[in-house]
Amino acid sequence: MTGAGDELVTDYREALAAYVAEPDEAGRARAYELGHRAVEAKMGLLDLAAVHRSAVGDLVTDETTRAHVVASVEFLTESLSTFEMAQRGYREAQERAAIEHDIALTLQRSLLPTDLPVPEGLHVAVRYLPAGGHVAVGGDWYDVVPLGGPRTAVVVGDVMGHGIRQAAVMGQMRLGLRAYLVGGYPLDEVVQRTDSLLQSLGDTQTATMVLGVVDLAGPTFALANAGHPPPLLVGADGGAQYVTEGHGRLLGLALTGGRPVHGPVDLPTGATLLMYTDGLVERHERAGDDAYAMLRTAVEGFAGSPDELCDLVTEAMVDDEPTDDICLLAVTVPPLAPSDEG
Repeated sequence: MTGAGDELVTDYREALAAYVAEPDEAGRARAYELGHRAVEAKMGLLDLAAVHRSAVGDLVTDETTRAHVVASVEFLTESLSTFEMAQRGYREAQERAAIEHDIALTLQRSLLPTDLPVPEGLHVAVRYLPAGGHVAVGGDWYDVVPLGGPRTAVVVGDVMGHGIRQAAVMGQMRLGLRAYLVGGYPLDEVVQRTDSLLQSLGDTQTATMVLGVVDLAGPTFALANAGHPPPLLVGADGGAQYVTEGHGRLLGLALTGGRPVHGPVDLPTGATLLMYTDGLVERHERAGDDAYAMLRTAVEGFAGSPDELCDLVTEAMVDDEPTDDICLLAVTVPPLAPSDEG
């Protein structure tokens, strides 16, 4: 050892000699301080044991006793080696997990839209809240896709699992879905084609998705739900109800059968459709609470913009450090201004 390490060894020997001569609280506090210094110097458990062995050897003058004491400390050091290896392995695993989390988060953010289109006649807001740093990034995603004329598609999805692969799969699904929407396929076929795309990517992977198309000509909306939590429709009067129709199986299962579609049905002006991923409700459900009742109660009586609704829901339902990714998308057909009504 050199520098700070040599100074630590000298201080340790002096402190141990003083404590052996007169064990007291001050000596134990000194030992705590030296242990803290060892951590700051990035010394391992076995390094500190070696310092202790040397210091103990200096204290014993009788050769036979010294040999016995040093041998006993060496025995203890050997037994501590298992702890040292486990600790090192844990640190390395944590470092790898942190690096993978950063890579996946960067990838995921690069695959999500940075600037949402602003469809004329619609107000849209989104929130994306990544899980805390100790949790691998998942495959939550959202999109807003103008379809020409008065029609706009809105979607929220979730690729099951966490990690870089899930983020990459999410990006492929999002791009595929956009292509099918822009290609003019019916809503049920868009969902089925997206399902086939997911299955073609290999390695059994599942996902959920809720896809809506808002048509300002009505205004109306149509909805297809592939195993996803039900959207919440908040009326202009503040009443809230879940849209449970149009619900089918999740994506990625090699099953046959059509995809149910709800609507088109009326979307009253001033009403807001809130779509979200399961990270918003899962923690509350695991705790034994009725998360869906909590969410509906939180928004009942709401009157405001989609941005304000997302803020309200986040404040009511999300911890400072979520344990899963959370995505919100809110879309409103605002009431006509007085000058537009005449």
